[in-house]
Amino acid sequence: MHARHPGRRQFLAATALAGLGLRTPLAAANEARDRPITLVVPNAAGGAADNLARSLAVELARQLGQPVIVENVGGASGALGAQRVLRSAPDGLTLLFGTTSDMVVTPIANRAAGYSVRDFTPVAKVGVTPMTLTARPELGVRHLDELVALARQRPNGLSVGTTGNASLQAFAVQALQRAAGIDLLGVPYKGGAPLLNDLLAGQIDLGVMTLPAALGQVRAGKLVMLGVLSAERHASAPDLPTVNESRSVRGVSVEIWAALAGPPSLPAAVVERLNRAVQAALTDPAYSERRARSGDVTVPPASAAAFGAFLLAEDERYRTLATGLKLE
Repeated sequence: MHARHPGRRQFLAATALAGLGLRTPLAAANEARDRPITLVVPNAAGGAADNLARSLAVELARQLGQPVIVENVGGASGALGAQRVLRSAPDGLTLLFGTTSDMVVTPIANRAAGYSVRDFTPVAKVGVTPMTLTARPELGVRHLDELVALARQRPNGLSVGTTGNASLQAFAVQALQRAAGIDLLGVPYKGGAPLLNDLLAGQIDLGVMTLPAALGQVRAGKLVMLGVLSAERHASAPDLPTVNESRSVRGVSVEIWAALAGPPSLPAAVVERLNRAVQAALTDPAYSERRARSGDVTVPPASAAAFGAFLLAEDERYRTLATGLKLE
């Protein structure tokens, strides 16, 4: 008779555990609501991801009525911060403020990272920062089609700066090369600042960087924008075309998205509560306007399940791009 009531069986099991002094993950999560939530940012303080995390933390604290703090755990291309969250209790108090780089690219590029995107419990995507392809003015190209024509004449003769052979920027170059049928000479840097300095000095021909980092230089005429590496134009720079608007390229989209994710076995009720709070923050006009001024695209509301499907698709896409890349 009881077989018809699985909910009753679960309730009796939870009661039995409570009687033994044990707590279910959901019970533990409910008890934790008055304690601070920690957003683990897997890189140093002061960067773009850190700034976005701190901005979101204020909004989440307001929505949840619960303190939200940011903890920076840098190192190993984001793997240390990711592992910190994966080892945490499934109570919703420790969440990863992850990006395309540390959630998808790092575990693909480095097996020693010890995790994959599938190990996390998806909560919500919170923002997108577009990537761009820019050129030094002296190269003499003003459009992506002109660059493609020149690159076909000079295979591996044009240099393009990235922030490492296994970086998101390197994956962006790979996507562009495959779509356009060209070969560029990758030049890895240890950060965006030295890459930009060498590009401005004419030491390299091209550079892949975020739209906020490139925009001021492009507006000042110090760099030439060849395209935004997204499916659509960015609202803060609607005059700048995407690479997909050229005759040479279709289907290229490499962006830095930011998201919240939890450890394995995070209860569905906790995920739903957190997702609702994120969506409330993202649909707040004042918050969206502040993020737009920083160069971030506020993403439309979406369920945790929809974000989970997106993560799996991203993982598959970047694994395909990794084929043939020099990941070291």
